[in-house]
This record gives sequence, structure tokens and C-alpha cells, in this order.
Amino acid sequence: MGGAEAEFAQRWGGNAARVIRAPGRVNLIGEHTDYNGLPVLPFAIAQSHRLAVGAGRPGVIEIANADPAYPAKAIRVEDVGAFSPAGEWDNYLRAALLGLRDAGLLGTELERRGLRVLVASGLPARVGLSSSSALVVGFALAALHVCEVRYDRLELAEVLAEAEHYVGTRGGGMDQTVCLLGRPGHALRIDFFPLQVEPVPFEGDVEVYLADSGVHVEKSGRNRSQYNRRPIECRLALAVFQAWARANGRPELAAARYWGDLVKPPLGLTHEAVSSMIPQALAPIPYSTDGLEEHLGLRETDLRETYLTVGADDYFAQPSDGFKLRQRAAHVVAEAWRVEEAVGALRRTDWPELGRLLDASHASCRDLYEISCPELDRLVEAAGYAGAVGSRLTGAGFGGCALHLVRRADAAGFLDTMKRLLGESLSLFRVGPSGGAEIIKSL
Repeated sequence: MGGAEAEFAQRWGGNAARVIRAPGRVNLIGEHTDYNGLPVLPFAIAQSHRLAVGAGRPGVIEIANADPAYPAKAIRVEDVGAFSPAGEWDNYLRAALLGLRDAGLLGTELERRGLRVLVASGLPARVGLSSSSALVVGFALAALHVCEVRYDRLELAEVLAEAEHYVGTRGGGMDQTVCLLGRPGHALRIDFFPLQVEPVPFEGDVEVYLADSGVHVEKSGRNRSQYNRRPIECRLALAVFQAWARANGRPELAAARYWGDLVKPPLGLTHEAVSSMIPQALAPIPYSTDGLEEHLGLRETDLRETYLTVGADDYFAQPSDGFKLRQRAAHVVAEAWRVEEAVGALRRTDWPELGRLLDASHASCRDLYEISCPELDRLVEAAGYAGAVGSRLTGAGFGGCALHLVRRADAAGFLDTMKRLLGESLSLFRVGPSGGAEIIKSL
């Protein structure tokens, strides 16, 4: 017995009933497309949370962490909805349980059995590998297994994507889906609304390395406003696009709920067609809330409640540099096309083409979606000199890691050159497609 199990036994004086592995993920390409109903191409990785799980005291949930930076908590089942301040780790437990309740997957059994969870993690936090979503998945599986609830993984991914909104971030379902459904040796092409998963083989004479920028990402903390801004700008951009379409004899486009609906049946436009309409429909200069109210024919309260809501009573204020609608729309539509091209490149093992797509994705994330930072840009630039086939930021952005596709024969030289260019303290590690969340011990 070791790791999470040993800590569980030491704290609570008995063996865990189950040990759950909840992996992180790397997004190969497809950044910020998921909540727009457009595809992504991630893979699960071996780096994971391990959760030792067992029943506990009736009516009480107890969580502890092998890392002392995360204090132990005891929460009454009836108080699960009383969230801690933003950024506290127990909020991920609360979000998972509320999401399960909303979906009708948890009844009164948790109250009767109680729950104990000890987390020991080999997954770095705040570096863009989705440690927070993996924790939500791990906590959800802990509750479901202790309460002996059957579930479908695809349906659970949708439930937990919605549940994570409880911690204040408005994203899509990529992270939860790949965490639950990852497959060794494969990336997953994931589409949304409805959720669909297609495994794509990812094997050959290349390796994927991650370089940590040293800039921590806190989606539910200090980065929450920047992260939430992008889904809001995409919703607003679609609304303005649809107003233009109605005014120009294309009323059928107004039925789209997401940007992805434009390229799916029944509309079925090409990505190129949508991209060509964006400069006609959306102004290059940022929009103000006053201008949006006038443009969309909405009162201030209607604009706020329809497009600017990020929580039950929380509204997103106009950024100091305005809402950049054309830029955000141009990125997500072109990025979705790059995902489709990357799937083809993977199937052909066309690494130069995949590398070109990775480089183009980073440029778009940097210039149009504005989610890069100087530290990430330096990593991408250095990787080009070091012989990477292609590089890009991975994850929500604003920090975290850069991803580098490297031919296996060039790996040693790549690592040596990166260290020489950026210093021996640079954190570089290899990742590869792994399986999804699993029960690794069940008594």
C-alpha cells in the first residue's frame, strides 16, 4: 500500500474501498472552440490525480490532500452548496456533487453513507493541464462509486462540464470528456452539442514535450475574468453576426445557437464561407455595451441577462479595451478548420503538416484570441530554433505550458538546445496519449 492509500489509512484508520485515477489532458489543437460548438483534439495523459475513497460518517464529507498546501475539510452533506472563497480546493468537490444532484444521479445515499477522499497528485496544478477538471471528475466518481450509482461516461462528461460552472468558469466540455474517455495511443476528436467522440490514432516517430512557462493559471481565481471574457465575446459576436445576416437576406443563419451550428447540418456552411462573412458582419474596432445595445436593439438589462451573465447574480462588465468580437470569431472558426486538418494529418502521420497547423494555432491564439503571454511566446520561438516540428500554447492560455511536437530522432538535441537557450531550470517533460479515468483498486 502506498501513496493515496497509505495517507487514507493513516488519517482515518482503515483501508480505502477504492482508488481512482483521474488524468490530466493536453489539447493538441482546438483552443477555446469547445464552448462554441466546434471540435477539439486533446488526449489524456499519464500524469493524474489518485483518490483513495471510502464511506465515512453519516451526513459528512471529509476530504484531505497529501499536499499540505490544500487543507483538509469536513463538510456536511446539507451544506455542499455553501461555497468557499474563489480558488479554494473544496469548491471542486462541491461543484461535482451539485452537478450530480442536478442530473438526478445522487439521492439520499450520500447522506446515509458519508464520504472520505484522500487526494495524492502527480498532476501539476495551474499549468494548463486541466488539474481542476480532473479533480471534479475524480470527486464525482468517488461519490458515485461509494453510493453504488451506475453511470454512462459520455453523459457524465456533459453533466460535469455543466457542473464546473459552479466554480465560476464558463467553458466547454473538452476537459471532462477526455478525462473520462481518453484512450491509450489516441487523441480524441471531440465535438459538442451533441457531444460526440472519435478516437484518432496518435502514434509514430514523434514525441510531445511540454515546457512550463512559469506563469501559473488560476481559472477559478485571478484569471477567471480573462477566461470568462472569451465565451462572452463569442456569444456577442454570434449575435451581431446574426443581426447582419437578417439584414442581408440570410435569416436562416439566425437559428444558430453556437458558431458550430453554422458548419453543421442543416446549415452546413464551409469554414471558409463563414470566415469570409465575418469581416462583413463584424467591425474591426472593439464594441462598447452602449453600441451593442443599439446594434442588437436591446435594453441594458436584456443585454446583461442574455449575454453578460457569468453566474446567478454576476454580470461581466465592459472591458477597458472593449469587446473584440471580430477577432474572437475569426479565431474560433479558423481554429475549428485547423482541428479538422489536424485529424487528417494524424491519420496520414504527416508531421510537417501537423507542425504547420500547431504554429498557425499559436499565432491565432496570440494575435486574435489574445490568450498567450510573453513567456509562452518565448518558449514557442525557442522551440523553433531547437528543431521542433511545431509548437503552440496548450490549455486555456494566459500562462501554463507550451506544447512541442518533436521527431523522436531529434529529441535529445531539442532538449539540450532548449536548456541552452532558456536555462537549465526550464521544466520540460514528455507526455503521451493515455487512458481515461479508471478504478485502479476496488476491494
